[in-house]
Amino acid sequence: MDHVAPNGTNFLAFVQESVQFLGGQTVVDYYAEPLPSPTDERLDGMVKRLMTATAVQRTSFHTAVTDTQRALFGIYGHRAATLAVRAGDSDQLLRGLVGAAIANYTIPDRRNVEVALAVYYHCARKLGLNTVDLFDAAEALAGGEIAGELARYGRRSDVTLRKFG
Repeated sequence: MDHVAPNGTNFLAFVQESVQFLGGQTVVDYYAEPLPSPTDERLDGMVKRLMTATAVQRTSFHTAVTDTQRALFGIYGHRAATLAVRAGDSDQLLRGLVGAAIANYTIPDRRNVEVALAVYYHCARKLGLNTVDLFDAAEALAGGEIAGELARYGRRSDVTLRKFG
């Protein structure tokens, strides 16, 4: 698929294809897939595409997907973080964090986003990355309620896996 046509039709086609693919997936099935899996690769491609999109295009994607479909990106994010540490790939960690931002575009009541973000903070440290830079990069691509949370979280100095369970 072409990057972005001037009239946006290519991005619209990307959104439609994404919604169709996501509609055929379940959280339970995705959790059961081996690591890595074809679903990981497909979601990674979607995240890459969204990272090159405009803010308006990203918003159109967010309004097109359901909360259930968005939840798949939360799973993708943690799986991508695992793969990033295994491969020593900081770009993949960023894509995982962007996936977490997609999943938490609208933060549901009772969701403790701090716990989910601790994984990326920990992985950034394992990869020798500056957490502020990583979380700021994700924040620049995020929208919705999660954006401000990302910038604040990357600046914390109290994040450990033990503290965040």
